[in-house]
Amino acid sequence: MTQERIIKIEAYYRDPGLLERIAANFRRFWLDIGWMNMETGENGKCTIYMSIYDRSKLGNLDLSIITLSKMIDIDFVEELEGARYNKFEIEYNKSKKYEWGVVSE
Repeated sequence: MTQERIIKIEAYYRDPGLLERIAANFRRFWLDIGWMNMETGENGKCTIYMSIYDRSKLGNLDLSIITLSKMIDIDFVEELEGARYNKFEIEYNKSKKYEWGVVSE
């Protein structure tokens, strides 16, 4: 059984490379990302919530969190215990479907 850990990251958002660097940090240690959610705030500060799995059971999860906390633009990384995640409910009136370059409505 794999354990899911939910972490909270406070960072400064300057460019989309921030999310790529965060994801690459976990993939470098052979960890899986279940989902990622980013909320932007004032002055370029953002909060990122992530679900991380250690499916290979190599024990690299703690090391990857510590490494992430030392990265540029990261204020702090917080591991949330007993957290629950409810998927977003999205309401929409119309949608466009993109499938192999063909747009259908």
